[in-house]
Amino acid sequence: MRRPIAALLALALTAAVSTAMLAAAPWLTSTSEERAIRALHQRYGLDDPADTELQQYLQNLFHGDVGWSIQP
Repeated sequence: MRRPIAALLALALTAAVSTAMLAAAPWLTSTSEERAIRALHQRYGLDDPADTELQQYLQNLFHGDVGWSIQP
């Protein structure tokens, strides 16, 4: 019983840290492709507050939606 709880806590911690790292990367918007980057941020919800991003990610993960994949 301890391992599943520990795994869920590790997943939540990893998601929180990666969300915080993306939010704290101001150098992503200082390039010449600033509009394209802003459009991608808006499309994937990366311009939302970090707590909203994390909540949406965990909600999607709980429902089995782990994102999109590239298929040949």
